Amino acid sequence: MSKTKLSSRLAQVPAEELLSRLVHSSVFSLIGLSLKDAKANVTEADGVKAHEYVTDKGRILLRNDGIRILIEGWQGEKPILRCALRDRQLDGTDQSSPLTFFPNTDPACNRLPEGFLAAELSIYSWDPATYLDGLDVEDSVGHFISDPDFYAWRQYDRDTYMSLWSQAFFLGRAPWQMARPMSAVPVHFVRQAAKLLKEIGYHRVDAVPSWYNVARFFKTLGYSFTYGEHELAYEGIREGLNAFIARKSEDGKKARPLTRSQEAWLAALQNIPAEHIPDELKLPSRWPVTHTNQYWVRMHLDLNPYDAGHSKAAQKLLKKITAMRDPSHSHDRVVVHSSGYCPCTDQLGASSPAATSPAATSEADSSEGKS
Repeated sequence: MSKTKLSSRLAQVPAEELLSRLVHSSVFSLIGLSLKDAKANVTEADGVKAHEYVTDKGRILLRNDGIRILIEGWQGEKPILRCALRDRQLDGTDQSSPLTFFPNTDPACNRLPEGFLAAELSIYSWDPATYLDGLDVEDSVGHFISDPDFYAWRQYDRDTYMSLWSQAFFLGRAPWQMARPMSAVPVHFVRQAAKLLKEIGYHRVDAVPSWYNVARFFKTLGYSFTYGEHELAYEGIREGLNAFIARKSEDGKKARPLTRSQEAWLAALQNIPAEHIPDELKLPSRWPVTHTNQYWVRMHLDLNPYDAGHSKAAQKLLKKITAMRDPSHSHDRVVVHSSGYCPCTDQLGASSPAATSPAATSEADSSEGKS
């Protein structure tokens, strides 16, 4: 982690302005907080500046480390809000910030163009009156809904999963919804964040939806998929859901339309072994996030224009590629000289856990299969 003081345009916005613009009024009403009349307890330690507002009913905490703004709210001890904005200037580097709990260090997936300002948002809200029971009790439907990953990847058991999945499917809660979202709170935050970031000069705001239903939420707010393959996966799921609804039962009647939460659970079902999914419930694709790498599904909303400038090398290449459409065009010939020595041999496959480099293959392994 860098020891230099971190700074971003986002971090320069006053705490009171961030709270008043990004947090829906219902959150303040729930804990009896009036910003104009309240005084924050301000502290600073380990590169993080905190503003905390405490009432008899709850509290709001805003933390700022120069890169990420994290806002959390509680009614009593129950979490009701967790939202964040993070400047992406450190993405694709080995640097991070104190409040960046999941650094995006991989340059292949996260590097941004020079001078390009992007921020990543996240939003969670929970209606305190709708918390499920059994959230910390394994093999309960409450625990299953609050942490589906535990049952799909960490501790998968076919019978347990299918039993809990069938209950969750009809309960009306989407994956991860341990409580229902507070009405209007998520939409307010997403829209206001985009307005704020545009005002202070950001080119783009990003979201990283971990589940299909979250991507659907951002889709309704005008966000686009950053990577085409993720959009194809999303459309494949949509296609499969539409086909599922269009099927007729044995008596010739159409199936009842799925609720949004049921669509999300049907998409989540695709993460278990394909051999365990009933044919009637299989979709053409599955949600590509498996929490095993940094290649997240990324969605974005363009804010301010970005001028990337001109590259003479790119323009020259484009002309050559375009000329290939003309059969009579005389193409450049490229000559590559061969060498009996390759200095990169020892590093082949080192960047991929699925590849095996020569250095990683023992003599015993390499001799297997030889006569």
